[in-house]
Amino acid sequence: MKKVLLIILAGMFAFGSALAQPSFTVGLGLNHGVFAGEGREENFNDGSLNTVTEEYGAFTDSFASVYVEMGNEVGAIGISYQGEASTPTNINEANGDTGSGVENNTEVSVDFSSVTTLYGLVNLPMNMYAKVGIVSGDIEINETLRSGNSYADQDLEGYVAGFGYQHEADAANIRVELLGHTYDDVESNNGVSSSGNLNKVRVSNMIGATAQISVNRSF
Repeated sequence: MKKVLLIILAGMFAFGSALAQPSFTVGLGLNHGVFAGEGREENFNDGSLNTVTEEYGAFTDSFASVYVEMGNEVGAIGISYQGEASTPTNINEANGDTGSGVENNTEVSVDFSSVTTLYGLVNLPMNMYAKVGIVSGDIEINETLRSGNSYADQDLEGYVAGFGYQHEADAANIRVELLGHTYDDVESNNGVSSSGNLNKVRVSNMIGATAQISVNRSF
């Protein structure tokens, strides 16, 4: 993925040098998205598979984003950076406490941070445009486990595609955009050896959709 991102970045400079008078656009957006995926957890006991839990989950969140583009009347190449999106906290309640008056529950949530999208944008008739891009970021796993172990954070990689409309004005332009998302599968574990009480988690078929309204200005 890093090689792909470097190729796209190099392409941005090549694209800019090929234009006689490229324009630059800076924008600020507000996004609302819905995301979903299938989770599978495997619990081992002394090296033997004990239980398997499979669930499908979805969540919604809102976040801000900023973007910079370079292009002309045909289209543009850009990069965007979004604010953090977070899942709700999943609580697995347990009877009793740890002996100190604290409930002995398991709590897990996930933050999607440092999410960057490199994309291409092609202008269409009636101020419409098509957009495709490559996404990279961090998956930060926040957990409070009864065992005291923790899951390792993972990389987020995926793709986006969609359409938008731009209303042009003298002071600033307004965009309305709808994007679909798909992400690579991710795996993590609780750091215990395979001969112990190992837990493995795999999230697959991750998809999403976001609606964005943004304001931008070209120079």
